[in-house]
Formats: sequence, structure tokens, C-alpha cells
Amino acid sequence: MNFVKKHIKSILSVTMALILICSICVVSSITPSASGTGAGLAEWAMNAYNSGWSYVYGGSSPGAVDCSGLIYSYCGGARTGGDQLSSATASGSVSAGIPRIHGLGLSQPGHVGVYVGNGMAVDARDESSGVCYQSTATKSWVTWFKLSAISYPSTGWVKFNGNYYYYENGQYIVNTTRTIDGESYSFSSSGISSRTPDNSNSTAKKSSGSSKSSGSSGSSSGSSSSVLKFASSGDRVTKLQKRLAELNFYDDAITGYFGEATEAAYKEFQKAAGVTVDGIAGKSDLEILYSDDAPTAGSQADDEEDEDDGYLNLGDEGDEVEKVQDKLSELKYFTGSSTGYFGEVTEEAVKEFQEDNDLPASGMVGELTTDKLFDDDAKVNPDAVEDEQESEDEETAEPEATQPEQETEPAAEASPVEKAAKTNVEIAQKVVVKTNKISRKALAAVNGSQKKVASVSATDEKNTSFLLWMLLVLGIAAVVSGFMLTLNHRRKTAYSGAHTRGRKKENITVRYW
Repeated sequence: MNFVKKHIKSILSVTMALILICSICVVSSITPSASGTGAGLAEWAMNAYNSGWSYVYGGSSPGAVDCSGLIYSYCGGARTGGDQLSSATASGSVSAGIPRIHGLGLSQPGHVGVYVGNGMAVDARDESSGVCYQSTATKSWVTWFKLSAISYPSTGWVKFNGNYYYYENGQYIVNTTRTIDGESYSFSSSGISSRTPDNSNSTAKKSSGSSKSSGSSGSSSGSSSSVLKFASSGDRVTKLQKRLAELNFYDDAITGYFGEATEAAYKEFQKAAGVTVDGIAGKSDLEILYSDDAPTAGSQADDEEDEDDGYLNLGDEGDEVEKVQDKLSELKYFTGSSTGYFGEVTEEAVKEFQEDNDLPASGMVGELTTDKLFDDDAKVNPDAVEDEQESEDEETAEPEATQPEQETEPAAEASPVEKAAKTNVEIAQKVVVKTNKISRKALAAVNGSQKKVASVSATDEKNTSFLLWMLLVLGIAAVVSGFMLTLNHRRKTAYSGAHTRGRKKENITVRYW
């Protein structure tokens, strides 16, 4: 006890040093540097969607991320969705409303995403879907939260996706007019300012600036772009949506944002107008859209019902469809009767033919598919050939079991019910074959993902091993320090005792060590 009292300062110094070193090692190995802005994260997420990033379990690098990795790849901080939610600086229930803040986190059991404003969210969903952009109303989000690694504005201009927003009391304002720095600005229902603020080069850049947010600079079309396309926004998009609604192509909300619904409506307009169907509103397309001769939804079908638009697809019928079915039957892709009606079975047969012949599997028969279908080099269905070979092998192996049946049973014309049953059986067999092919592709994708996950796990294992070795070294150092302190105490105690005995013997110093 006396030893502890006498050396309390030394013991505390060594203990504090050890705690400080351990803290530095643990924190540096678990929590990387973290910084970013709400608008920057929202643009990062939009860029991931527009660039077609893939979903990889455990991935956190640009181009290959999982749900929490999408956030982590931008701002660092907590790595898993659970840690991102638990370390949040604020949170609330989605059912009570999501605050108008760019770059909020969204959570549901086992999954997280990013709120990008205007009721839309981006999330890295799964291997088959990749990164998705979807309305928050159509996905079961439970909680919104502010990420601890993200700074969110309270008041001032913020630039996002080429447009300017003004924040007051922590949220961007909507459906209002404000006089800011002596200038009047109007803000739409989506929060977009009617014009660029005079101090945008300083205030807005400071509010939304981030070294990583520049990654999405080429992913969307700003208000000054000559074309309108997916992710564009502003008054020109609002005008476009209203015009499409007048022509009965668009029946969704007028938001001023060029999303999936607007893109689908514009493609329908392009198809009716007879121009290239790409979902991009260029100068020549827009001239037709705003002209007095612009087509309306259904006008082509009503006025030109029999006109060939160059494609055969679901719902079409006629001699051309029957020819396609006959050729597909010849190539063993179509097992039903050639009815001249383009139904779901025919569509599946076309898709399978397109896949096997290196064509886009759209299910529609256009010029490329027609040329390949009637070409001498068109591939025969390899699955059907394999099945036939197996059947021939079985017949060869058991000739006695099959032959008598063929001789004694006279050929009779099958009834319509029997024909339908046979067709259904063939369709079922075809579905099984198709499922097997998809399963093989899925297994290949899973194997690739497992390799990537193994790589991530190996890195984590190296970091853990380093931390354990560091703690072991520190433990040895602590033991050696304690031993040295004890030895030093014993030497001082022995010296003090000897010195006292020496004085008692008339100044004769006796040492016992």
C-alpha cells in the first residue's frame, strides 16, 4: 500500500499513456476520416444511379457498393447501416413526414438509402436491381436520420443538381417568394429557385461544396442545358410536363423534375411522333411537341390502325406474326401453334432467340431480329436440341418398351383439350429450361460477389491482426514497466535500511547488498 502511495504519480502516468496509445490505435483502425454535405451526398447518390453502379455485398468503392457502402463511399464515418442510424445526430418517423433536407439518411429493417429531395430517394438495393431511384412513397422506409458524418445547412443558398435552393430553419423553402439580399426570388413546389442568386459563387458553393460531389457533374442536365433528359429540373421541365399532359401522354404530378414517369411519357410521345425514341428532349423533338400538329396519345392507333410501325410486339396480330412464329418453331424456340397472335409465349420465345443470337432481349421483333431470324446462320435453340438428344438416347436404350405401344395404338387426331394440355406441358418445360439458365447466371454472379467479399474480409482480418499485435506489445511494455518500478523500490528500501543501521553503529556504514 505504501508502495502505491509513494509511486502513484508514476503509475498514473504510465496508465494514461497506455490508454492514450490504445485509443489512438483503436479509433484509427475503426473510424476513417469523415466529412461531407447533404447536397454533396445527394448528388453522389444521383451520380451512382445515373452511372449504373452495381450492387456488391460489402462493397464501398465507387462503382460497386452495398446500401451503407453508397453512403460510406462519399463521406466515410460509420460503415454499417445500423451504426449510421445509431450515430445519427437527429432522426424521426417517415410516416410523420420527411424534412425538406438534401442528403438525409433513410432506414428500414436491414437497409438504408439517401433522400435526394422532392419525395425521391436513391438506394443500392440488391444484385439484380443495382442502384435504384424511386419515390419514398413506394418503398417502406421507416426512419429518416441526419448522418453524423454530414453537415447540413441551417440558412442560406444550396446548389444541388444544377439548381439553387434556399434553406431557412434547416429546410429548403417551397411554394413561396422571398426577398434575399434585396433581390426577389420565387421558389417552386420542389424548392427550386426561379433564377440564379447573385451571390451563388460564394454562398451556394460554400453550402454544397465537396471534393467528391463533383463526381456527378456530368450526370444530369442543368437548367442551362439545351436538352432535357432524366434528372433535369426547372421551369422548362414543368412546361414539358404540362404539354405532355395536354396531349394525354403524362398523367402524373407536375413537379418540374424529369423523373421516370416523365421519361416514359416522353418516349411515348416520341414513338407517336415517329422520331428516335431515346427519352431525351432535343430541339427538333420539342419543336414537334409544341407545334399545333403534335400527336396525342392514341392518335396513331386510331387513325393508322393498320400501319406497320416497323416492330412486332405484344398484342400484335396478322400474317407477319404467324411467319415469325413459324420460323421460331423451325428453330425450336416456339412450341405452340402458329396463331398469328403475338402473346406472352411468343414474346418469351423471341427473347430467348435474341439472347442466344447475341441480340438485345427486348421481346420485340424489329429489323435486326427479323434479319437474324431468317438468316441461315440463326442459332437453333441449344436447350431443345439437348432435350431431343436425351429423348433419342432413351428410345435407343429401351426399344421394347416403346415399340409395341406404337404398333397397337392407332394414330388418332388429338382433341382440342389434349392439344391445349400438350401445349401447356411444352410451355412448362420451356419455363424450367429458362429457369435453369437464369440460375446458372445467378450462381456465377454470386461466386463473383463472394470473391469480392472474401477480399474485403481479408483486409479486415489484417487490420484486426495489426491491432492485436499492437495491444500485445503494449501489454508487454506495461509488465516490464511495473517490474522496473518494483525493482527500483526494493533497491531504495534496502539502501535506506542499511544507512539507518550504519548510523547506529557509531558512524560505521554497513551495507547488506
